[in-house]
Amino acid sequence: MKAFVSAQMTEAGKKKLAEYVDEIRYGGWGTTGKKLTPEELAAEAADCELLVICYEEINDYVLDHLPKLKFIACSRSGVENVDRDAVHRHNVPVSFSPGRNANAVAELAVGLMLCALRHIPKTYHYIASRQWNRVPWDIAGNTSFKTFDGFELSGKTVGLVGCGAIARRVASLLSGFEVQTIAYDPYVTEWPQGIRGVSWDELFSTSDIVSLHCKLTEDTRGIVNAAALGQMKPTSVLVNTARGALVNEDDLCEALRAGRPACAALDVQIHEPMERDSKLLELDNLILTPHIGGASRDIIAQQTRILLEDIDAFFKTGRPLHAV
Repeated sequence: MKAFVSAQMTEAGKKKLAEYVDEIRYGGWGTTGKKLTPEELAAEAADCELLVICYEEINDYVLDHLPKLKFIACSRSGVENVDRDAVHRHNVPVSFSPGRNANAVAELAVGLMLCALRHIPKTYHYIASRQWNRVPWDIAGNTSFKTFDGFELSGKTVGLVGCGAIARRVASLLSGFEVQTIAYDPYVTEWPQGIRGVSWDELFSTSDIVSLHCKLTEDTRGIVNAAALGQMKPTSVLVNTARGALVNEDDLCEALRAGRPACAALDVQIHEPMERDSKLLELDNLILTPHIGGASRDIIAQQTRILLEDIDAFFKTGRPLHAV
């Protein structure tokens, strides 16, 4: 059996994979940092029965040109790059890697909360731009100490929109800050310890921090709009490490200009990379990062473990543990 691998894997994981197949070819994202086109993927994976992919698109073209393909293991937790109808038509099972980046994204979400509450990016800019020549750097009067006074995370109410693996990890990390954690998720029937389920309206009206952790669907696209933002406290913070299109960015710009919420921190935006004339760049109460939630080297070990679990299950039973 032949395999083509474009996902990043540990060296130990590569050795383990070699126990299942006779030949392994490496290319694409995990090897070169460049995502292969469907045409390139079909050419490089010719005659392969197993694909281990990350960002490469799987569509009818790829499947039509890989007639021997038996199984696709994807290292992502969200498989937007896989045409589900196409793989079903071709009867090729696909696995995904749930929770592989849950801790990494959760840690960034908590970090963004602290950045927003304590004005950390602004204070770095204050020092880097040498603004203390204009605003004295001491602790008396109208100085940096007073200019950048913020809020502590301890004792606040944090509202999680969605209660999957990432949101639950956020809640776990926040437990040390002694916050009250509430969540809205219409698909959850039994809430984890330490998380209280609430309505959408209660979450937005009572939370000091609202953190988004739900999937992007047609139902959730633009769900954080003027109506939702208008319910937030004037001292509150919005954090989004999920998908940019969950938020109506025009409505968010207007809300931030009006000071409700007080600040937002977005690791994801509708347009990535951002448009140079984006209204978001005009705001001084907005923190932006370039979709780095999953940018952790530790994730490679996590996804390797999940990939190998699914490959092992497929070879033993004909079905992966985490089937799409």
